[in-house]
Amino acid sequence: MRIPRAARAAAALVFALGLGALPARLGAADASGLAATLERFDHLQVGDAIGIADRTLASGHFQCTLKSGRAAPVRAGDEVVGLFFEGDGAMEYVSADPIEAPVVAFNTRKASSLSTEKTEKGTRLRSAFKRLLWLAGDEAPGAGTGSAAASLADSFRTQREKFLRVHWAPPSYAFAYRRLNGETNPLVWAEMDGGREDLVYRLEGSENASEGISVLHTSQSQESEFRKYLWPVTLARSPVGRDRRDPPAPRYLVTDVDLDLAASAGNDVKLSVQETVVPMGVPRSVLAFDLDSVAYAESGASVAARSERVRKVTDERGRALEYDHRNNEMLVQLPEPAAPEKPVRLRFEIDGDFLVRPGGDNYWQLGIWPWFPQPRLCEQYYTFHAVIHVKKPFVPFAPGATVRRDSRGDENVLETKVDHPIQGAVVLAGKYDVHEEQRGGKTIRVATYAISNPRGVKQLTDLAELVIGYYEQFLGPFPFSEYNILEINDYGFGQAPPGIMFITSEAFNPLLGDMNQIFSQGINERFAHEIAHQYWGHVVKSPSAEEQWLEESFAEYCAALFLKTHRTEAIYTSLYKHWKRRADYANEYAPIPLANRVWDPVTGFDIRTGLLYDKGPILLAALHKELGDETFLTFLKSYQKSFAWKFGTTKHVAGLLQYLTKKDYMPFFEKYYWGTAMP
Repeated sequence: MRIPRAARAAAALVFALGLGALPARLGAADASGLAATLERFDHLQVGDAIGIADRTLASGHFQCTLKSGRAAPVRAGDEVVGLFFEGDGAMEYVSADPIEAPVVAFNTRKASSLSTEKTEKGTRLRSAFKRLLWLAGDEAPGAGTGSAAASLADSFRTQREKFLRVHWAPPSYAFAYRRLNGETNPLVWAEMDGGREDLVYRLEGSENASEGISVLHTSQSQESEFRKYLWPVTLARSPVGRDRRDPPAPRYLVTDVDLDLAASAGNDVKLSVQETVVPMGVPRSVLAFDLDSVAYAESGASVAARSERVRKVTDERGRALEYDHRNNEMLVQLPEPAAPEKPVRLRFEIDGDFLVRPGGDNYWQLGIWPWFPQPRLCEQYYTFHAVIHVKKPFVPFAPGATVRRDSRGDENVLETKVDHPIQGAVVLAGKYDVHEEQRGGKTIRVATYAISNPRGVKQLTDLAELVIGYYEQFLGPFPFSEYNILEINDYGFGQAPPGIMFITSEAFNPLLGDMNQIFSQGINERFAHEIAHQYWGHVVKSPSAEEQWLEESFAEYCAALFLKTHRTEAIYTSLYKHWKRRADYANEYAPIPLANRVWDPVTGFDIRTGLLYDKGPILLAALHKELGDETFLTFLKSYQKSFAWKFGTTKHVAGLLQYLTKKDYMPFFEKYYWGTAMP
């Protein structure tokens, strides 16, 4: 599922612009409610300052030394929740997790002027600072005693203005979520500036608690909107109380999504989304979702901001709920705590002008990003029903079996349904010519952009039937009764939402034009890769970005097996050499599970690709060689069967291999997957 340069830029725009949006907030009279709690933590106040010296603050693997200067209590309303310091200070953070050591060293070198030091305890980072805001809620350290000092009000105001430019949700979200859900685990948020770098340390979470440190910097882009914000880069981040090899625990599951979408002929759209949410483990009073605040539309050298607005959130009884939506995140407070395992239904009314037509083309896409409220990956496990209304001549597409597709007045209407749990639901609509056929009991639907292309349609329909038939021999029945292959008016990439393939124009015209010649060389491999994602990514799901190789590496290797069987052994050998070359380049900088942590504007994308798309398949090739064809294909089929429509993990992969072979494969994965050795 390679992401094109244009799509990566658009995603960055969406993420960046969200910070500038004003919060959408439903107020409440309850002083202990969501709105009131956020209000207090959004408007922190600094108290009277005193002189201090040789003070130490510590949290987890993080320590700050306040050598000399002034300090004052920080209040949220009448409550002391933190400490603000200005003077001569120093911080130290030790990453004790050897798995992340390579990427800590790489990101620190590329994204900061700090240096790393290897110690017996782990990888140590050090930096001086002039100002520190240490927030810890009801566990905040006192200012202590000392002689009165000059006011810190101006310095505190300047510090808050700077750190509220960071493009993540503000600390008020973390403190409100913890407090209103009755969590007792420590929460520490520390912001440091005035040294060589601006840094933020965070210790947060009950389930899936983690701590780490990030460096802030301005955007590399020349786009003025980007440069308004500070962008965090993770230098180090490790789980607390959980082995990184174990999957994250869901706070709750979204188990069903039912949406109505009405699109105008322009940029405007209205969404009514009902979601069924099931709390896990403990009662929940506040739920957190990712939800875009702003989208960007590029037109030549200019960028236009588009808004996505939440108008109302209600429960199944129609009661209006408190919510806050900003910075691409949203909190929703329930009227009463939801009991564990008991479903609650929420309805979101959303509108905005966030339909973006790439390059002014006659299509728009709501893709694999949070355009409707979505929790973390391990919490997305939903059946899906959609009714889509678009203005003619646009034709809509969505995952699932078609319930109806008809025309009403000036609208085309599509209703679809998915009965298995999925992630990454999308909607696309545009000026498409659509052809569908029944092949092997499945509907294969090919849509060409703007013009009819019978030759391309037949070629891709035949190829899809061939690839699907091959995979069904060892991965099991194809998971969707309908498969949509949609042309994207661009070059060089593919994506695989559930029951859908987005594939660029060279796939439809591989013999026409110089640009098509350039990008069409690997089209069969890319096509087979995207079809494999219907198994690896949808039937077997990734619970987190650290397990993304279960999608990308397994899909890539299955595509190579298809080429080996239906083309030549030489093509497989050539592809392996290609993997080896790129994996050798990327391997030293991070282990496979942390491929998405690598940061570098120049080489970061290539390193990520080299780990997920190249080193991962090399590991599978090594296992294939050791096990032989029969056992290896049995392993793939057994994994698909055992974890059908479930979350997979690498530990499960190792366990299944041990079951099949009676050999312990954890050392293999410790060395090559969680480590940086090459097989």
